[in-house]
Amino acid sequence: MNKQIRNFVLALTAVGLVSGCASTGSKRTDKVQSTATDTRGGLEDTKVLIGETLGSLDSMQLESTVLPDAYAAFQKQVKGVADAAAKLKKNSVAMQEAGKVKFDAWKLELDGIQNEQIKKTSMKGMNEAIAKHEDLLNLLKESGTVLDPFVSDLTDIVKYLDLDLSRESVKKISGFNGSIKKADKSGKKVQKWIDNVIAELAKSESKPAVQ
Repeated sequence: MNKQIRNFVLALTAVGLVSGCASTGSKRTDKVQSTATDTRGGLEDTKVLIGETLGSLDSMQLESTVLPDAYAAFQKQVKGVADAAAKLKKNSVAMQEAGKVKFDAWKLELDGIQNEQIKKTSMKGMNEAIAKHEDLLNLLKESGTVLDPFVSDLTDIVKYLDLDLSRESVKKISGFNGSIKKADKSGKKVQKWIDNVIAELAKSESKPAVQ
């Protein structure tokens, strides 16, 4: 009887340990997905804000627009875009850190697996998950070459109009080769990039890696 009880207790302990590992792994996966979700939400908001900013640029070129009001709105939007760019970088770092915690722990857990077939399968899944995660991080790093120039273009326009907010000043930076047209082009480029990143982040959330 004592032997049966002991075996039963050992079995319960084993189940508890396995369940605990699974729960911990799930929490690490949830953290990675949570940071990806935050990043995606921030990008969605940023795209909307960029659309509003480009709309203000168009509006300021119209004779019927009350220029001081349109410019005041534009200034706030430019600050919002700059803040969004900084937030995106923070979210990217959070994703990177969450991934490192998850994959470092996964590697340690692999060392404790004795069954070679299970170990091999888990290692394959881990390597695939790492590759996908790194692809996302590399995509987010492109913000430096896509989003930052747009912020710079907008900031230059604000600095210029701060010195002389007039119809004549707006006209000088309008036109085919003007700063406003340049900002419009870079803004639309950013919007397309955001769409691509959002799509990739959505894929990673809908198909989480199995650990």
